[in-house]
Amino acid sequence: MSGIEARGVMEAAVRRELFGPPPGETRRGKPIDTTTGAVHFDSWPASHGLWYDETTGQEILTETEPLRRYGIGVLYPQGSAARSQAAGETIAGTPGLPTDDEIRDIDPSGTVTPTRQPDPDTDDFDLSDANSFQPSAMAVSFRVRMAPGQSLQIRASFGYYDRLPVHIAGAPREWWLRRPVTMTATASAESLFRGAKQLFPLDAELSRHERVQPQLQAYTRPVPGDPDPACRLVTIVLVNTTSGSGSAAALLQAGFEVRPADGARIEAYPEPDTPGGSGNEEASIALLYRHKRTYAVGHGCAADWDEPGGDTVGAVRAEALPAYEVPSLTPDVYCINGNGQREPVRVSMKSLADGSADGHRQIETVLGLYARWIEDRRNEITGLPDRYRDAAARHMELCEGALERMRTGQALLESNTAAARAFRLANEAMYYQQIRSRLPLRTVSLNRQGIFEVAGPTPAAVPEPGIGSWRPFQIAFLLASLPDVFDPSTADRELVDLIFFPTGGGKTEAYLGAAAISMFARRLRNPADAGTDVLMRYTLRLLTAQQFLRAASLLCVMDDIRSRAADLGTERFSIGIWLGSATTPNRWAAAKTALGKLRQDSSQENPFLLLRCPWCGAQMGPPEGATKAGTASNSRRAGGQGPIGYMTVAGSKIRFICPDGNCRFGMRNREGLPVHVVDEDIYDTRPTLVIGTVDKFAMLAWEPNARGLFGLGSDGARQVSPPGLIIQDELHLISGPLGSMVGLYEAIIEDLCTDHRGREPIRPKIIASTATIRRYEQQIRDLYGRTRVALFPPHGLEEGKSFFAETATLPDGTQAKGRRYLGVMSPSLGSIQTVQVRVAAATLQGATKIPEADRDGYWTNLNFLNSLRELGNTVSLLQSDIPDYLTGIRKRDGLIAADIRWPRNTLELTSRRRSDEIPKAIEELQQEYGQDCCVDVCLASNIIEVGVDIDRLGLMTIIGQPKTTAQYIQVSGRVGRRWWERPGLVITIYGAAKPRDRSHYERFRSYHQRLYAQVEPTSLTPFALPVLLRGLHGATVAHIRQSAETRLGPDPFPDARFGVATGLIRDRAAHADPAELPTLDAVIDRRAREWRHGERTEWSANVNGGDPMQGLMRWAGSAQEPGALVPTIWDTPTSMRNVDAECQLRITAAYAADAASTTEESE
Repeated sequence: MSGIEARGVMEAAVRRELFGPPPGETRRGKPIDTTTGAVHFDSWPASHGLWYDETTGQEILTETEPLRRYGIGVLYPQGSAARSQAAGETIAGTPGLPTDDEIRDIDPSGTVTPTRQPDPDTDDFDLSDANSFQPSAMAVSFRVRMAPGQSLQIRASFGYYDRLPVHIAGAPREWWLRRPVTMTATASAESLFRGAKQLFPLDAELSRHERVQPQLQAYTRPVPGDPDPACRLVTIVLVNTTSGSGSAAALLQAGFEVRPADGARIEAYPEPDTPGGSGNEEASIALLYRHKRTYAVGHGCAADWDEPGGDTVGAVRAEALPAYEVPSLTPDVYCINGNGQREPVRVSMKSLADGSADGHRQIETVLGLYARWIEDRRNEITGLPDRYRDAAARHMELCEGALERMRTGQALLESNTAAARAFRLANEAMYYQQIRSRLPLRTVSLNRQGIFEVAGPTPAAVPEPGIGSWRPFQIAFLLASLPDVFDPSTADRELVDLIFFPTGGGKTEAYLGAAAISMFARRLRNPADAGTDVLMRYTLRLLTAQQFLRAASLLCVMDDIRSRAADLGTERFSIGIWLGSATTPNRWAAAKTALGKLRQDSSQENPFLLLRCPWCGAQMGPPEGATKAGTASNSRRAGGQGPIGYMTVAGSKIRFICPDGNCRFGMRNREGLPVHVVDEDIYDTRPTLVIGTVDKFAMLAWEPNARGLFGLGSDGARQVSPPGLIIQDELHLISGPLGSMVGLYEAIIEDLCTDHRGREPIRPKIIASTATIRRYEQQIRDLYGRTRVALFPPHGLEEGKSFFAETATLPDGTQAKGRRYLGVMSPSLGSIQTVQVRVAAATLQGATKIPEADRDGYWTNLNFLNSLRELGNTVSLLQSDIPDYLTGIRKRDGLIAADIRWPRNTLELTSRRRSDEIPKAIEELQQEYGQDCCVDVCLASNIIEVGVDIDRLGLMTIIGQPKTTAQYIQVSGRVGRRWWERPGLVITIYGAAKPRDRSHYERFRSYHQRLYAQVEPTSLTPFALPVLLRGLHGATVAHIRQSAETRLGPDPFPDARFGVATGLIRDRAAHADPAELPTLDAVIDRRAREWRHGERTEWSANVNGGDPMQGLMRWAGSAQEPGALVPTIWDTPTSMRNVDAECQLRITAAYAADAASTTEESE
């Protein structure tokens, strides 16, 4: 079975469980004759299982009535609909058709924009029946152009269920027999255009005339702003007007389709005018998505339509369970070989490392193909409508600028021997890093002598198929950024390079390659200049730890290269990870204590992060199976001698040494691995590459020894060059309150990274990356104070077609399968938890219908939840409700216990887990079907938004629309990464009581076909008053303590240094947001007065390690000691994020004495 077929099995299982039988369904179960009236069974076992009517082939429900069996695509009888006002909740939807003003607010993409509530007198048509908890109507609105004699053809399909009396062993029972119905109607132009606004029923024909009373209705109105009388907005409604209540009067599996006939045309839904005057970004979006327009909007259902032909579509549909497939993007670039066949262009790292002609010929192929692609796109501009041409021309200018930068980098390699050598060394390092980082884990065990042995021989660096090559966009980026990274004096050093590429495209390798060039170039310029050269920053500890392990392999390879190259000096290439104390030790003493605990009890938290040798893959860390000291399994023979590879040296310092004696970094090589995780160690050794979170930089105000990262000595003088390259991954996450604080501190951090020793200051090169972002130029300006940004790769003329990232196609030219999204919303089931239960049960059972050889991609259901509260609810569902529902399926379908797949192996991947547990959890997720530990259901929070790269996953359930579209894209991008083998299926469950969820559901296709255009612009305000009050003093103190002597105290007030530090922030504000300068000056003056008059003699006012009475600042959020409430003590952040204040409860002596006397009296 192909991956597409396997995914189809999973989707069909969900549809069957929630919606019901599809048209033309293969008969399920056993036939039964229902024409004789009551059905009789001699015994209960004889009645078990699935049944269908032998005459019609329609299903028979045996265990429950229809309204309890199905919850989607249900239309209740009109008189029994329960309105949404119950329990004080409102259900968003469309109380009436959009007013003229609302139409103008509708984005062509269907984006939800703020609109005014309609005046109840503006329309006489109410669609509230489509928006209740028990909806009786569903509708779609669309735009039609018609002339007399033309018409619309409507075809609705649904089913209803008749009671079927059954006698089992003499006991009466009630089953339900499905009756399929089709309903057709014609709406002529004359009837639709009869009045300005008119609601009327359509004359419809039913395939069977029975007791149900469905009705098709039409409502028309002029298109706002369009005077053409031949153009109208039309709403077609399917409503259940059947009298009665309950399952017998309900319509199920409802939906309909509208087709234009006799020359009528369904055109794009009304949209705003050309956004040419709304800014370049809006104009670019209009150009890129000009073929992805909205043609219908749903009411109480989702709207879908055929693929457009020109500017019209052949049909629009009302869908209860919508689906849309987002095309896969590929980083591959193809050329035609000598045999006339297409083949992907590859640029060999090994060839470039060797300096061979083949490597440079491959580079020339990429650049030549790109140049021809640009020329072809330029020729297409003349065929575009006028409103798109300016944006198209601008895009091509950016592409030509990028190509020119690549050519400049290529020329530098030919003209500068040092640049060429740095480039070759970087390619060699990346080549072997790809090999080393992919080596399988080699387990460690104790032999009979109690000595650790590593499984298998020490592996050689042998490349596997598919690795050791640059993707075209990666090598193109390296060439474009090479002059800026290599030469600190180049003019483009100020340019911020922003890698904008889809999730899974290889952004990490691109900026790691640039980092390797930078580190080698610095050593080639001056082998003794061996300080920290690259700062690589992330926002989430999970991502930071994962990238640390990947980058550690690179630095090991680089250090091995250095040991064999005299011109690279004697100082080691090394890596450090700089995180909070909750993840890694800040002090040697804390590290020694943590190691002691691990030696006593391997289940203790492991703050050292390194669980495998980054060179040879040997196991490191706590041995498997070890328990507390004193038990048999903790003996030396069982691994009780402590964590593998963590060695104590010089009394208290800890080094990492591979347990494989033959490893390059094993016991025979006393240097050990060039890896540092303790803060004090990082400050002393100044690792070449330091990976950390943006939050950690708030500690610059508290830790003066951190100056080592910036090449500064204890006297504040520069000893070595500062970091020359700053890499910021997932730039879109640096927004909101976090981004505002980061932007405030960035002025200080950049100055510490600036080399002022020459005639002109040399500022660091900045490279950022993201897969989802809007208004990036403004964000870069607010964060880094830089006005020049280069998006790479630049846009083409159409979304998904930028040469370096193209919509994936098969060899025959047809579009490859993408990630399929399935939208689920059920007002009638009562709660989103009920929907969760049914989706979980359907996916669990559905995977068992796939052949075993093809199950792996869809065996693990990765669940994303928007909050820990929702996650806790889901844990309860997995323990109780879902097993109960599976038991019901077993009974309903006549299965045995062995046929039911119970959710036995569940996994939680959230911030509630310890840092050392997260890598283990990810390893569990990587276990494939057939292995004992293969996960059935994984519950995850936003911790998976970035950095979880597990190719086997193909199935995801998202509970509720995520907070932002960027998060939705990032989260859903965790599955379907191997689209050619196991394309992704993402099931999004919407809450019917949540207006935002309902709006996304009703515009499901509009939203998903323009996902990247829907990304919300990021915003940050580093110079707003609340941010200044919270962080200005911390940023100022950080600069003073890092640039002055370490022994400098806060008294007397360092007037000159204070002026320098605040001047840096003021200059940044004048550039980014001059309107805030008066506010900034007022806060600066206030802080200066407080510092002067406070006469504080100590920096810290913390109870632990400070003086509460004489300290200048205390940890933000810490409990305040009685008597320490002095106005000049500043609450100073230890993190860039918001921190809730702590409070302490104390039992006073008076209370304790009173409680004791009360106890005595009661006795």
